[in-house]
Amino acid sequence: MTRSLKWRLITLFCLLIAGCVGVLSIFLSNHLENSYMDTLQSRLIQEVTLFSRVVPEYITESPDSFDAGVKKLGASLDIRLTVIALDGQVLADSLQLPSEMENHSTRIEFIDALASGIGISIHPSASLGYEMLYVATLVKSGQDVLAVARVALPVEEVYAAVREVDRTILLGAVISILAAGLLAVWVAASVTRPVKELTAISRRIAQGQMDTIQIDVSGKGEIEELAKAFRLMTERLRDSIKAVSSERDYLSAVLERMGDGIFLLDREGSINLLNHASERIFKLEAGGVIGHSFVEAIRDHEINAVFERAKSSGKQEMGFVELTAGKRFLGIIATPLVSQSGYLVLVQDLSELRRLEKVRRDFVANISHELRTPITSLKLLTETLQEGAASDPDVAAGFIDKIHLEVDKLAQLVTELSDLSAIESGQAVLNLQPGDIRTAIKLAAERLSPQAERAGITLGVELPETLPQVRLDENRVEQVLVNLVHNAIKFTPKGGKIKIGVRTQSQTLVVYVTDSGIGIPEDDLTRVFERFYKVDKSRSGGGTGLGLAISKHIVQAHGGSIWAESVYGKGATFSFSLPLA
Repeated sequence: MTRSLKWRLITLFCLLIAGCVGVLSIFLSNHLENSYMDTLQSRLIQEVTLFSRVVPEYITESPDSFDAGVKKLGASLDIRLTVIALDGQVLADSLQLPSEMENHSTRIEFIDALASGIGISIHPSASLGYEMLYVATLVKSGQDVLAVARVALPVEEVYAAVREVDRTILLGAVISILAAGLLAVWVAASVTRPVKELTAISRRIAQGQMDTIQIDVSGKGEIEELAKAFRLMTERLRDSIKAVSSERDYLSAVLERMGDGIFLLDREGSINLLNHASERIFKLEAGGVIGHSFVEAIRDHEINAVFERAKSSGKQEMGFVELTAGKRFLGIIATPLVSQSGYLVLVQDLSELRRLEKVRRDFVANISHELRTPITSLKLLTETLQEGAASDPDVAAGFIDKIHLEVDKLAQLVTELSDLSAIESGQAVLNLQPGDIRTAIKLAAERLSPQAERAGITLGVELPETLPQVRLDENRVEQVLVNLVHNAIKFTPKGGKIKIGVRTQSQTLVVYVTDSGIGIPEDDLTRVFERFYKVDKSRSGGGTGLGLAISKHIVQAHGGSIWAESVYGKGATFSFSLPLA
């Protein structure tokens, strides 16, 4: 459970005082220890200086007499005295026998004394076993260095004095923290009292008791300003709630009168809200589906698939679904709400729009024979012949060839428009049978091989030894292949190559036509299957622009898909897939 503001303030006060006292204690302890050490060091420097002046008088005596004299002097001064030869050998020591002591040539104070005249260090004594402060200096006779004199005292006394001071400081710190705690209790109580009053008012606001709230909070300064802000917030909140309620009623009225179905789903896909249009389209009752999953309510996996795509991608997804039972065509738009808190699914009944689209396509098919461009061209040619060009056999022959060309284009356009209209409207019934696609591929290649040879292009077919069967209308698939290969021949220069190949991919058979032609710009790849669409003049080739559109609808009628891939200037690959049988 989270601690209250009062106890957080008390804890903060105590921690602040404890931190300040702790920092001060550490500073004082270190300062005292350094001061004691400096005093002790100064004393030892004086002692070693005096000792170094006495040593030359006795160093010439016998080793035993010299050592005995040092021991006597050390006992009288209550200090450890040591004389070390320049090679590190101990000549005399006030506490130990020199013969039992190790060579001191590696001691820091000895090395520093030889280097600079004075050496100071703190380290445990190898012979005594406790830490001591050592100060060493040179023993001279005139300009000659005879030995190194060293004095030492234990530093434990310094540490003991510092510990005593630390205990005193700790006691003061405890008393300070207790006093600060009592002060913090009083301060925290005075600060948190109005906060508690405002908290109680907030709870009443949360419970909707806004009309009966009177904000009268004791306190001065910032607390008084906070109370004023609370009063202003409460007034504005009342106004906002009224505005939200009005807006909610307005939106509810709009939703209920919309012709499109609306579903509001939570993160898991359960229905939180739906309007009357949704009930009408799917024959539902709101009370029976609220809280149930979307797919369970609508009982259509194609519609649910659009929602699942939006759920997976986190972006708006669209789709179209035909309900065969009611012969209705629906448009589905699934949109994630802000912060993925849920989803909005819009269902549009496009059945009437689809019927009008069918009428429009039929209209285009009925008037395709009245297209102006080829007819105008034919009219001009015939009038020219009538005006005298027919009397010149060479000119007349050329005009007649042009008439034949225009008639062929017109016939091709009418035929392709009729095919496209029939396929789109569903009037062209496919004869789907399980079969091998090899036959359609070979027939298409044989039909277009002469044309490829005349253009100086190599047309090849690469088929695996075994291929799975697919459900296809062989004539229609051959038509698709002829369109794709013919398209590749038109846009592949002399010396180029075209290859027809097949591969299996998942549960489909993919047929592809690859050429080494001029390629397709990236921006045009998604539009090449639109009717009458031509990339540019260099790729126009005199076609109608309907061949790829017809191919697209034939493939889709087989339950497959068709697409184009290209690197501009390096050829293109057109592929289509057919479901396996």
